[in-house]
Amino acid sequence: MTVAASIRPYLNQAYLLGLLMVAVGLTLSPFLMGMSQFWLLLVWIVDGVVGHDFKQKLTRFWRNKAAVLLVAFYLLHVVGLLWTTDIQYAMKDLRVKLPILVMPFVLASMPSLDRKRFDLILNVYVLSVFVATLFSFNSYIKHDYEDVREISRFISHIRFCLNIVFSMAVLGCFLVARKDSWWIKMAQVVLLLWFGYQIYIFESLSGYVVLAAVVVLSAVFAFLRWKNGRVWRITLSVSAAVVLLLVTVALVRQVRPLIEVEPVDFSTLAPTTALGNPYWHDTIYNPVEDGKFVGLYYCKKEMREAWAQRSHVPFDGTTANDENLEATLSRYLTSKDLRKDAEGVMALTDEDIRNVEQGVANYNNWMHPGLRARLSVTLFEYNLYRRSGNPNGGSLSQRIEFTRAAFHIVRKHPLFGVGTGDVPTAFSQTYDEIQSPLSEEYRFRAHNQYLSVMIAFGIVGLALFLTMLFYPCLAKKTRSTYLYVTFLCIMLLSMLPEDTLETQAGASLFAFFESLLLFAVPQELETQKEKQPSKY
Repeated sequence: MTVAASIRPYLNQAYLLGLLMVAVGLTLSPFLMGMSQFWLLLVWIVDGVVGHDFKQKLTRFWRNKAAVLLVAFYLLHVVGLLWTTDIQYAMKDLRVKLPILVMPFVLASMPSLDRKRFDLILNVYVLSVFVATLFSFNSYIKHDYEDVREISRFISHIRFCLNIVFSMAVLGCFLVARKDSWWIKMAQVVLLLWFGYQIYIFESLSGYVVLAAVVVLSAVFAFLRWKNGRVWRITLSVSAAVVLLLVTVALVRQVRPLIEVEPVDFSTLAPTTALGNPYWHDTIYNPVEDGKFVGLYYCKKEMREAWAQRSHVPFDGTTANDENLEATLSRYLTSKDLRKDAEGVMALTDEDIRNVEQGVANYNNWMHPGLRARLSVTLFEYNLYRRSGNPNGGSLSQRIEFTRAAFHIVRKHPLFGVGTGDVPTAFSQTYDEIQSPLSEEYRFRAHNQYLSVMIAFGIVGLALFLTMLFYPCLAKKTRSTYLYVTFLCIMLLSMLPEDTLETQAGASLFAFFESLLLFAVPQELETQKEKQPSKY
C-alpha cells in the first residue's frame, strides 16, 4: 500500500470532521463556524499534496459553473476595493463573506459524499439546532430577557429562525424519504412540533413568513412529485384548502382585537381620578395598545408621584433599553387594563415595575410571546408612524427610511455602486442629504440583501448576484431536489427584510448548504435524480 493510499482514509475523516464542525457551529459556536473554513482548506491542500491531484481538483471546480459563480460573487467584493475609500470596513466585509469563497471552492473540487456521511451531516445539523433551542427555551421559561427575541444565545434570532425552519424541512424530508424505524419517525415528528413551537415564540415575522412559504412549497412538491394518483391529489388539495382556511380564521381572530377600537363617548368617561385630580382623555395623538386608547384616563401628575414611590428610575428618564419611561409605563398600564393614575401604578406588582424599568411596554406580549405578540407590536409601530410620521418608534417604520435612503444611493451610483467598503459611509451621508427624521442610533443599512448588493456594486453586481442564485436551478435541474429548492426559497425570502450575507452566521449558512446540496450530494442521489425526481 502506498503512503498516499494509507493516508487518504484519515484525510476523508478529517474532511468529514470539517463539515460536521460547520454543521454544529452554524447555531452553537461562531468560533467553530470560522475555524471550520480554515480546517477544510487545510484538508484540501494536504489531500492535494498527498494525491498529487491539484490539477484534477481545479478542473473539477472550473467545470462546475455554479461553484464558479459563487466564487465570482466573492471576487466581486475584491474587485470592489478599486473604487472604495473605507478599506478597513472593506476588509471586514471580505472576512465575513469568506465562507462564500471557501465552501464552494472546496466542496466542488472534492469528491462527493456517500449517502451515509451526507445523512450524518444533516442529522448532526438538526441535532445541533435542537440543542441550541434548549438553551433558548431555558432563557424563555426563566423570563431571562427584555425582548423574547433575545433568547437566541449564540446568533441573531433571525438567522436562528432560518436554521430552525430549514431543520424542519430536513426532518420532513427524512419522514417521507427514509425508511426509519417507528420510534425514529415519532422522534422526528416530535422534533418538528418542537421546532414549530420555537418559531412561534420567537416573534420573528420573517420566521413566520419563511415557515409558511416552506409549508406551501412542501405541499406543492408533494402534489407534483412524491405521489401519483387522482385520489392522492384530491386529498392533498382538500387538506391544503382546509389548513389554509383554518390559518386564515386564526389570523383574523388574532388581529381583530388588536385593530378594532370601539368609538369613545366622552360624556361617559369619568372626569376625575379617585383622588379628585382631573383626567386627560385623548384619542387623537396617543397611540392604540391592544385595541385600547393609551390616552384615556391619563393623569400625569398622579403617575409621576406614584411612580416615585415604586421605583428609583426617574419618571422623566428612560428605561434600560433607552425608551421613554413615561410612554412605556402608559402602554404597560393600558395593556393591563389599568388607568394611568396613582391607583393604576400602585396596582402594578414588583415584577411589573421591573418590566417597565427594563423597557417592556406590553404585559400581554411579555407573558405570552408568539404570533399575537408580534402582530401587536407591528400594528402599534404602524399606527404610531401613521399618526406621528416619526419612524423612530419601531423596526417597521425604520425600514421604510432604510429603503428610502437605499434607493437614493442607487440613483447616485447606478452602474457600479459605491464599492465594497463604502456602504456605511454612503448611508451616513444619505440620511443627512434626504433630511431623514431617523435618530443617529437608528441609521442603519438597507436591511435588504438585494439592495445592499446593488448599493455596493450597482446594477452589474446585482445581475451577477441574481445569476448566482438562480443559475443552479436552471442549469443542473436541482429544481427536482426538495432540500435544495427549499433552502433556496428560505434564503431568497430572508434577503428581503435582512442583509442575510452581511453577518458571519448568515454568510456561513448560505455558503455551506448551497455548496453541500449542490456539490457534495451523494452520487446515488444524483443518479436517482436523473431517472426520477429525487426526494432529497
